[in-house]
Amino acid sequence: MEKIIGYYKNYEKQKYLTTKYHDKYAFVGIGSHSISNLYPVINYLRIPLKYILVKSAKNADLISKNFECVIGTNDENQVFNDDEVKNVFISSNPKSHFKLVKKALESSKNVFIEKPPCLNLEELKQLIEIEKNSTGFCMVGLQKRHAPVIQLLKKKKLETLSYNYKFITGAYPEGNPILDLFIHPIDLLVHLFGDYTIMSVNVSNKDTFFIHLKHDKFIGSIELSTQYSWEQAEEKLVINTKAGIYDLSNMEHLTFQKKPGTLFSIPLEKVTKSNPAIETLFSRNNFSPILENNQLFTSGYFNEIDVFSKKCTNNKIKNNSSLTDIISTYKLIDHLNSL
Repeated sequence: MEKIIGYYKNYEKQKYLTTKYHDKYAFVGIGSHSISNLYPVINYLRIPLKYILVKSAKNADLISKNFECVIGTNDENQVFNDDEVKNVFISSNPKSHFKLVKKALESSKNVFIEKPPCLNLEELKQLIEIEKNSTGFCMVGLQKRHAPVIQLLKKKKLETLSYNYKFITGAYPEGNPILDLFIHPIDLLVHLFGDYTIMSVNVSNKDTFFIHLKHDKFIGSIELSTQYSWEQAEEKLVINTKAGIYDLSNMEHLTFQKKPGTLFSIPLEKVTKSNPAIETLFSRNNFSPILENNQLFTSGYFNEIDVFSKKCTNNKIKNNSSLTDIISTYKLIDHLNSL
């Protein structure tokens, strides 16, 4: 048994050590989100950055001096006109994303764009047309699509009857909460449940939305708000299916409780006492410090960057975060922004 375990560990080790990227990458932006969530994954995967593009000449100089084998620059043309750079990560000010993605695609680069890729549906459609005429492709950094627990739910092919979803945080004065924050839950629901019709939207205190969506044969009830607390921020999704109830908390803990049976349409739970078992389908283990238990992995950041880097070398790999994949996401975003 020790030999088998040793062989497996060595196989995984060699797979990591022998991974090599032939093309160069550039990264646009060096904000707190990038430093906390994206750069650690890029570093772990050993993706070769040639440039880090920033606004400030002073910061560009600091990057060149302190980042080994990386050129810091504040010159967009230096990056986008460099034929050695085939792939670009963009995580800058959301207001500049549309312009940067447009320029990268027109330069035939493969683009990973952190959300939001643009400000509205009209700009998204423009980017889709630009991509059609580019040899590069665009992948949108909506990491929940790549979270292991969401991939698990997608495989279940749920026979959904209804769902309730809550996404609540503290105040967000530094930007547009709909584009910067609510894009994640909106896109998650579109990804899980498909296209929709807006039944109703009620707004409270400007930054709290109560939404009812009708999907194919079921309805979802949604609360999105920045009127709570960051210390008690919460994301909770309860899916009512024919088989039972799925309960997902903060992308880290998923349970399933089978529904009690019936006899001649009479609920058996009214006839006899029972303690329905709750099955844990997914849970992040904070005790064991391995990759799969790291929050960057369970949140989907690792997988999205891994998929992008693999697709850059193998075009057959599916991009399920394309610009066209998020058209329905932007339809609801535009509607909320119009209220």
